[in-house]
Amino acid sequence: MRLTRFGRIEERKQRKRLVVAIVGSLALIVFLVIFGFKLLVGFSLLVEKLHGSPQQTQNPTQTIILPPTLDPLPVATKSSSLVVSGSGQSGLTAIVYVNDAETKNISVTKSGMFATQLTNLKDGTNTISAKLMDNQGNLSDLSNVLTVEIKQKQPTLNVTSPSDNTSILGDNNIVTISGNTDDNTTVTVNGRFIVIKSDNSFSYQYALGTGQTKLTVIATDEAGNTTTVERNVTYQH
Repeated sequence: MRLTRFGRIEERKQRKRLVVAIVGSLALIVFLVIFGFKLLVGFSLLVEKLHGSPQQTQNPTQTIILPPTLDPLPVATKSSSLVVSGSGQSGLTAIVYVNDAETKNISVTKSGMFATQLTNLKDGTNTISAKLMDNQGNLSDLSNVLTVEIKQKQPTLNVTSPSDNTSILGDNNIVTISGNTDDNTTVTVNGRFIVIKSDNSFSYQYALGTGQTKLTVIATDEAGNTTTVERNVTYQH
């Protein structure tokens, strides 16, 4: 009977120990769930700090350079040498391109201006543009592109009427000057501009004075090249 009572006492003690163990285990699980992640993160940061965190690579700042602006040039010229000027950020270098080939490097002044003389431009159409470059080799976008035509050939001028040394008699002192020329060409007769038709022909009536009159007909193209034809006409009333 004593053994039975002792056994019951031991059984109750074991139950209490079991309950305590279960409660403790549950409390430990709850603690780990609530605080375990934070502790794990804090421990990881501590370890990373002790070992030294890798430095982040910084991307170099991209330099933005505004493109230069070239000053206008004549549409056409008879000279193979041109002065090209423009504006841009001071302290940089202006790179001038002719027909997409790098031709000149010039410094931009403190006032933001630059200029250079281009020589040996080819006969025909030439394109001129520029970029800016800093001391690290960074380039701007391309500037405005200028187009210049080099024309060194004289324009065509055919004066079909009157013939040289023509004589006119009678009451009508009007002589008709007619002929043809090239596209984009103006024609003057003794300094007076005359109308060029769409087919590049012209016809102009000129009132003669008594005696001999020299008619000077000049054709001028857009580049400034000229061709001159003279006709002597005599009028007698």
